[in-house]
Amino acid sequence: MLQFTVDKDKCVSCGACAEDCLPQAIQMLDQYPVIPNEDRCMRCLHCLTVCPVGAISILGHSPAESKVLKGNLPAPEQVATLMKGRRSVRRYIRKDVDPMLLRRVLDAAAHAPTGVNARKLWVTVIDDLEVMDDFRREVYQRLENLVRENRMPENPRLRFFTTAPELWRNGLDPIFRQAPHCILVSNAVDAPCREQDSLIYLSYFELMAQSAGLGTVWCGLLYWCLRLVLPELLPRLGIPETHELGYAMLFGAPAVHYLRTAERGPAAIHHVTRTDR
Repeated sequence: MLQFTVDKDKCVSCGACAEDCLPQAIQMLDQYPVIPNEDRCMRCLHCLTVCPVGAISILGHSPAESKVLKGNLPAPEQVATLMKGRRSVRRYIRKDVDPMLLRRVLDAAAHAPTGVNARKLWVTVIDDLEVMDDFRREVYQRLENLVRENRMPENPRLRFFTTAPELWRNGLDPIFRQAPHCILVSNAVDAPCREQDSLIYLSYFELMAQSAGLGTVWCGLLYWCLRLVLPELLPRLGIPETHELGYAMLFGAPAVHYLRTAERGPAAIHHVTRTDR
């Protein structure tokens, strides 16, 4: 059930909700919006957010719990500074991130868009340092076993994963960078944008995390390790068989703080003109 309701005392019959409804699920009937066929609704909540008077509620969400956008958005210069100041952090303080802070970051990242609003992502977080250390040790031990038994599968990072256990024994952590936490994002194998959704989610997570003072780094090494070398660990991490790992990110309290942006100059853009077509 969509629980689509209209406060007729507020509704001004402007039709903005119907006009903005991509699947055209909303129709105007007797001056008020209705959804005759709920199967057509893609659950995007555009109707709730576009209504100028806050008359629409849907899926248990109401305008009363929403935040007004006008006057509450950061200035473009602030957003640009955040994006330009984002750094890949590979040095961390060994402590757990405050659970309430992490919850705020995860709740915000959950609003990342997905193709066709499928929203089939499965987000796996290791937010306990002891659990992360156990996971870290197990990964290196399994890699060492594969090397010793000459069972390392062929993969594009074969040389790295063959030498990683030795680096670990020498006090280095080439895969996890001593990060206290990690986040793994998987998507349903039948999702319309299976590969893209996970990357979009982590982009949202990263910017929100860094704005909250956390450090992050995209971890292709962990992603490749789990996808190509140690896929048997995925079910143990709680990732369903119906989902495919999209990417991995490390995060935590940073042990390094970058003090300025690195200005790269104007973007290199090709503008399509009439002569190109």
